[in-house]
Amino acid sequence: MLRPGFLKILQFWLVTLVWFGFINSFPQLQAKPFSWSFSQQDSLDFSGDGRPKRTAGGASRGECQVSQPNEALTALIPDTSVALTVSATPKFWFYVPYNMTENHAAELVLKDSEGNFVYRDRFSGTEIDTGIMSLSLPPSVELSTDRNYDWYFLIYCDEQNPDRFVYVHGSVRRVQNPVNQRQVKPVDRQAELTLYTQAKIWHDALDLIAQNLQTQPQNPQLQEDWFELLESVDLEYLAERSF
Repeated sequence: MLRPGFLKILQFWLVTLVWFGFINSFPQLQAKPFSWSFSQQDSLDFSGDGRPKRTAGGASRGECQVSQPNEALTALIPDTSVALTVSATPKFWFYVPYNMTENHAAELVLKDSEGNFVYRDRFSGTEIDTGIMSLSLPPSVELSTDRNYDWYFLIYCDEQNPDRFVYVHGSVRRVQNPVNQRQVKPVDRQAELTLYTQAKIWHDALDLIAQNLQTQPQNPQLQEDWFELLESVDLEYLAERSF
């Protein structure tokens, strides 16, 4: 008959051997080279959210080269709490002073009022133009009416350290379209623009002028409208920046 003390020792070693066998059954983890997948950025922390942060950065950031001295990433938005839109899939406009390459990247993030991710997409640096540019929400992502959403546009400029980035932040709310509420709809761009500006619908007023200005860059009326709209939010210094 086996002694009780011997049985306890035998039991201990059997449990130990089984445990080590279980641990070793897992595949070995190997270090992966750095890539712009941003999988490590699943929980972005933006301290000081609330009031829009429409400018970011300075002369340079990591490996990004600034095309204009002393200029910063800038969101073309009012310096207020919420900018309005009538679009379910609005377009966001930015001034990007960086010369982006395939080694850089950008990210557009949209959250609802409870902080839940509604949309998130990454872009190669080659997809981000220097100058005035825009990013749109896809048709699959629609804003609900009369709800606030927070958006963030990030530029990753340091290939060796993806935790370093600059960003701009703002809030958007979708409202009823004043054009649709009129019995007689405006027949020209200027009348439509007037309706948007009177109702303080920023995103659509900006988008209406910007899209027309891209196709008619020498149109003096569009140039004037563009300058006056940017001037109304103290961004007139960007009026002559190229698209």
